[in-house]
Amino acid sequence: MDLIKKNLIFTVVLAVCLLIFVAGAYLAFSESGTIGKAQQQISSAEARLNSMLFADPAPTEANVAASQQNVAQLEAVLENIRADLQRGARLSTSTDGIGVMAGIQQYISEYQRKAAAQMDANGEAAPISLPKDFAFGFEQYINEAKPLDDEERSATLDKQRQILSYLLNRLFDAKPAGIVSVKREVLERGSSGQNSDKNFQISSAISARVPGAIDTLAFSMTFTAYTDSLRSFLNDLAKFDLPIVVRSIEVSRPSGSQTT
Repeated sequence: MDLIKKNLIFTVVLAVCLLIFVAGAYLAFSESGTIGKAQQQISSAEARLNSMLFADPAPTEANVAASQQNVAQLEAVLENIRADLQRGARLSTSTDGIGVMAGIQQYISEYQRKAAAQMDANGEAAPISLPKDFAFGFEQYINEAKPLDDEERSATLDKQRQILSYLLNRLFDAKPAGIVSVKREVLERGSSGQNSDKNFQISSAISARVPGAIDTLAFSMTFTAYTDSLRSFLNDLAKFDLPIVVRSIEVSRPSGSQTT
């Protein structure tokens, strides 16, 4: 203590130096850790940069521009596909409920008559077998044809009738032995004359419908015929001005039949 008292100024200066040394050592240690982290970040950034530079293709300005052009071309193709699949909008449909129902009644009578008057390739009578009270997809309205109040639903019914008319004409041209069923999606739900037993909905797994982009109408036809008739029917469908997509075909042979 006497030494400290005799050399008070020296002792104070020494203590301050020690404090400065400790603080400097702490700062140096802290900065070394920061520098180490910065070096790791730099090394990681360099590795990512090298990975990108040697990528295939490398994200250069030229490749980015080419990718953007490719995306634009694909979007244009997609729009063309959508426009092509929406050609059905060109069908002239009626919103007059009375006129639409009259058209459906005429449609049922016309194809019942055509089925009865069908001729084979030799010009001999070969009527197409039909179930009793068959209405070719419009069984809901065979006995009661009250007009719909909704104009949009009436237009949909009229469009379905027109498309089914084309399908049936092609099927009759293929000369089937019989028609078992013709089904359409019943979209006029809640309307009078609807028979819930006749409802038909296509599975979303096979439908081409894309909400907000592509609207479709689904149909199902079951008939008996030879293979040539089926082939002729499918080939004729491709000639329709409207896009028809066959999503599913099921073929079964009558029991006891033989392959020759």
